[in-house]
Amino acid sequence: MAKARVFRSGNSQAVRLPKEFHIEANEVDIFKRGGDIILRPRPQSWKEYFSQGRRFTDDYPDRIEDYSPEERDEM
Repeated sequence: MAKARVFRSGNSQAVRLPKEFHIEANEVDIFKRGGDIILRPRPQSWKEYFSQGRRFTDDYPDRIEDYSPEERDEM
């Protein structure tokens, strides 16, 4: 298992990644999963985002009903 150094950079905390973990991106998404912190290259476009197989969550509706505007009394 590789090891990385954690250090302060101004008011932020930074991690110096070993060469074998070089990221070919200017930005990364960062999130926690359990006790792990995960970095992944941030897609540069929606096309790239969806080409990576990312999809909506299972509870996202397949279709959203488009309701007509309600009639309301004048103010």
